[in-house]
Amino acid sequence: MKVRRREHLVLSWHPDGLRMGIPGQRRWIEVTPDLLALLTEAGDGADVQELAERHPAEERDRVRKAVETLTGLGVLVPNEDAPPLPALWERWGAVTERFHDEARNANYLVHSPQRVELVEEITSEGGAPDIFKEYRDNPVVMLPRRPLRLDAPVEDVFATRRTHRRFTGAPVSLDQLGTLLFHSFAPHRFIHGGPFGPQQCRVSSSAGGRHEVEAYVVVYDVEGVEPGLYHYAPARHALELLDPNAPRERIAELTYHQEPSYEGAFTVFTTAVANRLAWKYRHPRAYRLWMYDAGHYGQTFALTATALGLGPFQTVAFADDEVERFLGVDPEEEFAVYLLSAGVPDGPGPLVPADFAFPPPSKV
Repeated sequence: MKVRRREHLVLSWHPDGLRMGIPGQRRWIEVTPDLLALLTEAGDGADVQELAERHPAEERDRVRKAVETLTGLGVLVPNEDAPPLPALWERWGAVTERFHDEARNANYLVHSPQRVELVEEITSEGGAPDIFKEYRDNPVVMLPRRPLRLDAPVEDVFATRRTHRRFTGAPVSLDQLGTLLFHSFAPHRFIHGGPFGPQQCRVSSSAGGRHEVEAYVVVYDVEGVEPGLYHYAPARHALELLDPNAPRERIAELTYHQEPSYEGAFTVFTTAVANRLAWKYRHPRAYRLWMYDAGHYGQTFALTATALGLGPFQTVAFADDEVERFLGVDPEEEFAVYLLSAGVPDGPGPLVPADFAFPPPSKV
């Protein structure tokens, strides 16, 4: 029987040595020098008996047993009859597969006494991240406190929500921008969060009410607001000026010159202050949560923009490192997540964007 080393194995150095992730499991095993040598010898294919005979006679049974165990774990696979690696992981790679395994089957300790103990442990150690981020020393633009009414029937908003890629170039009013930011990123009220303190109630749901999302607004053409890069401070509903020099050309460089990213009236970069999540949720599955929240916020932004008569756009096509430098954030604490933009749409009608085309006959 011939075996080979499985593709896409992930190894990691730990204080106590080298470990290897077991495919399909949230489990790691220690990789001793002997085990590493055996995996190297198996390579692209080796006969089990030949593998054993490469070792002293007194060690051959141990080698055969190791091969049997590793085959059972999926680390070694039959050389010829092994099922192919799923296309998903061929396309997304070994690190993504490992993350997928690590983020599965987390124990949330629902109705467990351990949950109470864990909450007490987390809250007693202190260090809770601030629920708001502010640039208190920066100049601000105070936004209108009374949002515009959103009178469009919800069915019409659902029906006309489209991703727009062409805009008229007309300015957006300060009230439109303020209303959009308020509903997309600001708390509408607060509730008692028990030992975790006050929790925000925003339009968008967020894991555990942690709301790790921050919004940075690049203004180009908004009535009453000078162009520039701003941070939106939801606690005081204001734009905090970070950089007055943030032209469309700079955003084009950050977004691979994808025009709708910067040709509307403004662009919003959202980030995740991930420790707001990690402080409460201390397992790898929690890494998924900011992704879910990004989607919640993006859809709230799109629907609110639509209700205001604006055309929304969203993308993740940007250079993360460059965006984070542009925003002035530390990627170890806060990282770029999503790009949202909006403007007055240039389109033939309320149901379709300007670049819409009917599809030809095709299989579906």
